[in-house]
Amino acid sequence: MASNAQLGKIILLIAIVVFFYYFFWVAILPFMILDEGNPIRSLFPPLKYAFIVPTVFGVICLGGIAVFSFYHIWSFTRSKRN
Repeated sequence: MASNAQLGKIILLIAIVVFFYYFFWVAILPFMILDEGNPIRSLFPPLKYAFIVPTVFGVICLGGIAVFSFYHIWSFTRSKRN
């Protein structure tokens, strides 16, 4: 079992890798002069997904936070009434 420090380092490393992958995909790749058959382009999905995927994840995360908050507020007010 990994300690909290090791787990934190792993999560931080994964976050950095995902950030640089996304940054390269959105900020650098569109301006590179590469033909469509280049192996670099095959590592990345089409650019339209660069904005759709984070939007979907953001809506899911915000929805989860809202449901979590509403549930706890509802259970708190319900327990105060009884």
